This record gives sequence, structure tokens and C-alpha cells, in this order.
Amino acid sequence: MRYMTADARDLMVTAGEVARLRDAMQLEVRDVALAALILHFRRMAEEVEDTREVSLSPEQLPMADEVQEIMTSGEGDLRDVDLVGLARREESELSEYLGPVWRAAGGY
Repeated sequence: MRYMTADARDLMVTAGEVARLRDAMQLEVRDVALAALILHFRRMAEEVEDTREVSLSPEQLPMADEVQEIMTSGEGDLRDVDLVGLARREESELSEYLGPVWRAAGGY
């Protein structure tokens, strides 16, 4: 086994947790990819010295029709469980990760 730097070890530990979220039998490349994104955004937030000078709010992206529809139609407040439900319905490649999120958001 190759020696791992501290950053590589953090990435692999996070990737293992990502894989466990989808009840995986093995750690896959997509788990590493998601873990890398998670760590990247966490580190970006830690690097911001003065939030009054730096905005973490990116320019808003245009929304796909399905996303725009759920944002503008229906009654009542838009809840996180509604958005997670949309993602689950779309059956994206990452939908396996959404089971625990769905349950935690109250989607049962």
C-alpha cells in the first residue's frame, strides 16, 4: 500500500463515510468524487478570513425546468424534503445517496 498524505487520508475517510450513506458494499470512485467536493467546500469556508469582505454567495445559475417548476408551483412553503423528493424522482446517478437524506428530512 502506498503512503498517504494527511490530505489523502482525510479524503479516503470522508469517501468511506459517503459510501456508507448509500449502504455501499464497497467504496467507489463516485464516493471519492463526492468526498473531494465536500472537503473542497469545507476548506473554502475555512479559508475565508473576513466574511464582511468576501461573499460566499455565487451568482445564481439558471434552473432546469423541473427545478424552476418546484420553486414556483404548488402551495405552502418549499421544504428541503420537497427538493430531495425531486432529486429522488429524477433518479440521478447519485440517487442512492438520497435515502438517508430523505429519511432525515422527514420523507420516510
